[in-house]
Amino acid sequence: MSMNEMDDFLYHLKKYMEYTTEMRSSYEHLSDREKNLIVESSPTKQGPETLSKQAYAWHDELFDRLNKK
Repeated sequence: MSMNEMDDFLYHLKKYMEYTTEMRSSYEHLSDREKNLIVESSPTKQGPETLSKQAYAWHDELFDRLNKK
């Protein structure tokens, strides 16, 4: 695998982190009813907080593994 492809993936993962952070911020300002609707509509039944945490964990784990080489 070339680093250019990995760099491209990392770029998109960082963008995903940004989007999930923005989504989490918007979610925090909703009413409880709206939050429940969003979570119940989610394929994983998880809210934006979980998605954001998972995106950051994914990035951190991949970054650590890439820098161990």
